[in-house]
Amino acid sequence: MALSNRPAGPSGGNVACSGCGAPLDALRAGHVGVFSSQFHFFCSRSVCRQRFLGRPIEVAPPVDVNEDRRAELDAVIAPVRAASTTMVDEPIPDRIAVDDVGDIIEPVLAAGADIHGEDASGTTDRREVGMLLVALSAIAGVLTMALELADASRLVSAARVVLLLVGSGSLLGRALTAPSDLAQPHWVVTSLAPVLATLVAGWALVVGGAVVTRAAFLGGTVLTVASLNVWLVSIAVRPTEAARRWIRQKLNVPARRVSGDPIQVATKELVVDLEPGEQVVVEAGETVPVDLEIVDGEVEVSRWDRSALRGRRGPGDVLVAGSQISKGQLRGVCTWVGEQRALARPLLADAYRSDVHSDLARLTRGVAEKWAPLAAVVAGVVYALIGWAALDVGMVFVAVYAAIGNVAVGSVAALGIARGVRAALSHGVVYNDARAWDACAGVTAAVFCARGTLLRGEPELVEAEVFDRRRGLSADEMLSLAAGVMARERHPVAVAVRRAALDRGLSPDPVRNPRSVPGGGATAVAVTGESLCVGGRNLLLDRSVSVAAAESRIYQLEGSGRTVVLVARADRLIGLLALQDGLRSGARAAVQHLLDAKMEPILMSADTRETCEALGRALDIDHLRPEVLDDERPAAVQRIKDTGAVVAVLGHTPFDDEALGAADVSVALAAAGQTRDDFAVSLVSDDVRDAAVGLSLASRSRAHAATAFGLVFAPAAFGALVVAIGILPPEYAPLAQLLGAAVAVWYLRSGDRVG
Repeated sequence: MALSNRPAGPSGGNVACSGCGAPLDALRAGHVGVFSSQFHFFCSRSVCRQRFLGRPIEVAPPVDVNEDRRAELDAVIAPVRAASTTMVDEPIPDRIAVDDVGDIIEPVLAAGADIHGEDASGTTDRREVGMLLVALSAIAGVLTMALELADASRLVSAARVVLLLVGSGSLLGRALTAPSDLAQPHWVVTSLAPVLATLVAGWALVVGGAVVTRAAFLGGTVLTVASLNVWLVSIAVRPTEAARRWIRQKLNVPARRVSGDPIQVATKELVVDLEPGEQVVVEAGETVPVDLEIVDGEVEVSRWDRSALRGRRGPGDVLVAGSQISKGQLRGVCTWVGEQRALARPLLADAYRSDVHSDLARLTRGVAEKWAPLAAVVAGVVYALIGWAALDVGMVFVAVYAAIGNVAVGSVAALGIARGVRAALSHGVVYNDARAWDACAGVTAAVFCARGTLLRGEPELVEAEVFDRRRGLSADEMLSLAAGVMARERHPVAVAVRRAALDRGLSPDPVRNPRSVPGGGATAVAVTGESLCVGGRNLLLDRSVSVAAAESRIYQLEGSGRTVVLVARADRLIGLLALQDGLRSGARAAVQHLLDAKMEPILMSADTRETCEALGRALDIDHLRPEVLDDERPAAVQRIKDTGAVVAVLGHTPFDDEALGAADVSVALAAAGQTRDDFAVSLVSDDVRDAAVGLSLASRSRAHAATAFGLVFAPAAFGALVVAIGILPPEYAPLAQLLGAAVAVWYLRSGDRVG
């Protein structure tokens, strides 16, 4: 994009500060920004630039960019625009030039606070100070080891102990002042080994002799390794911290509370002020501030990150906080607020975080916090029994503890888990809690409640055939008769029959005593007094109605994947209706996700075996459970569990609640944000691909986290062992652990293995 220069542009000369108007040398400006295709020069970034941003900004016509780039920019700008009116003097315009995006968003973010009321800049400052302390600690450790090359005078030894004091004090200060993270070991673990090494070196200095040199070198090694461990973990945790900040920013939007009678819309208030049960209004161009159920209005919703959420939503539908309204206006009832919101819970709510409470995360923290002291004591006791001197026993104790009891050993598994959780969250997959994540990671079989997951759930009538022509019955008359019998049914097949009659301009025939047969069809009595029966083959056979005349035609239709509805009158088969339900977009991809994750896909349906086999061939599903009615699904799921499989069921609430309740892992589509929270996994969208991704990501991220832990723990354990039995000097144990930590962090950071 071409930039137009103001007078005396960037080539040099005097210009006026765009913020305060003071004369300024362009080459020595404190800050240069590009707004509306022009260079602007400022005395100070923090003062003059902010003052300038408080003025109305002249907006250049939008440049031509490809659609993908425009979509990315819109996704970034939209949540900020909603909050901008309370953070800067002028609202952000609806359309801006691409080059101005960073300059507009930055001051808004700088002015805002996260949902906890914590200033983002304050957190950043504390993090920077903490890393400076870590750097100081590492430098002190390196200098302590480097002084090994100097003479072994008492003055040099004392200087080395002083360096250890400074370095261990810096690391301890960082541990005490750094923001706490429950996914990492207790702060004592980070700093205890250097402190113990410093005490041992000071003890050696008091005792004197050659051992002081060895103790000081070990102390320098332990201090350096501990500092580098903290640095490596800080590198690995950055993507997760960035995801948390992004979610806080995405969800930290003002809300308009509805109150009064008649209803009045109040001024915008922060989301932390809202409570479940209160009502809010959201308009086009705004971000949904809380999880809510729509009470009134219809809206168009744009997607949440990489999830398939998109389309029209109306009364009764649920929207999660962070959804962007592109058209329309809604009034909704809050279901969840604060950290309980669906898209905040997995990463922000400490009580639900999988990287804190999952079995693997707790195990690895236990290794660093509990097993390390035990291993160090065992090694020290062995050396004491052998008869080694007390200082030597102390050095072995410190070395073994430093190798196992450190932040890297206790954190890498949690970092791998968090990586998978945030990847799932980007697809709109919400794990209810850590137990749900553990269960998902162990799934071996996934059951699809076919209609509404793999199938669209909206069958269409494709054929209507009449067999009883002696009474001059037409196809339309048979369809009207079937629509009348199924007038009260809510099953998708019944809805399709009524819709087909309506499309043809037909009215359902009046009937008496309609009765529903769950999963099978319906019966009634015609106005002529004849019995009527509409449903599947089993229903007619139970009513002693022969279907032999249509058997070959039924098999032919079912073999092509169609659902056949038989119509009988006066205990005689008079015709059939063939309905076709198309595959949902992404059904094949969902099955492939499960196959790639070594999970067995299972198709469960009320349709006949022939229909299920045709669907199975199309989707590459071998395990079929046909002709399973709604009330039979819990028993069918239990039979699969009895084979030893860990079963997940993918379905919709409330239609598939019985099957979902019988599963080891219930995966409810389009259920995120509902007041119910008993599903293991809830989805923002109703796309079955997202459901399959959620299951596969849990399995893969657990394997990823376990591998990372193995990479850091195996060298540490081996180093501690060879030191404990006296094969190598003590300093080799923490060095071996550092090598493993570097490999583990590289493994975590190299490529998006679980996304």
